[in-house]
Parts: sequence; structure tokens; C-alpha cells
Amino acid sequence: MTNSLKFAKRARSCDQDTPKTRISLAVPRVKTPGAESAVLKAVWVIIALVWPMLKWVIALDCALQLVRMIYHWSSPGVYAGWTFLLHFGVLTAFTCFVSLYKPKGL
Repeated sequence: MTNSLKFAKRARSCDQDTPKTRISLAVPRVKTPGAESAVLKAVWVIIALVWPMLKWVIALDCALQLVRMIYHWSSPGVYAGWTFLLHFGVLTAFTCFVSLYKPKGL
């Protein structure tokens, strides 16, 4: 046997207090993709097509910047750590852009 629970219904007093509003029959305008959407889509397609090779090039660049950062760790005025963080940030941004973003219509 099953146990069925019946919950009490609420009285909807807020529906009775509000006046009825007219429903508009106007058709909402459909937003067409703009120029920035087309540019973003084109950039995504180009990066996605060259991504297998671009990933290796940027990863090797990050590895070289890491070695350079370690070598210049105690040298004042070189800013190799910030340069490494910038290159690593670009690698991370491209990876997220290619893997997480997908333009509409593709």
C-alpha cells in the first residue's frame, strides 16, 4: 500500500486583490545578431581551427617564460614573473574560450 499525503490548498488572496491587466498582442522583436557577434564567431572559428598547434606553441612559450622567471628570480627590474603570468593567462584564456564558448548557429 502507498501512503499518499494531501496538502492543504492555499487561499490566493493576492490574485483577488490585483486588478486584471490587458494582454498586449504585439509581437516581440527578434534580436538579430550584430556585428560583434559575427566577429566573435569568426575569431572563435579561426582559433578553434588552429588550436591543436597553437596550444603547443603557447605552452612551450609558457615553459620558456617559467624557466626565465626562475633564472631571474632575484634580479630587480626584470619583471619576469609578471611576464610569465601574462603568457600563462593568455594560454588559460584561449583554453577557456575554445573549450567553454560555442557560438550560436554552429
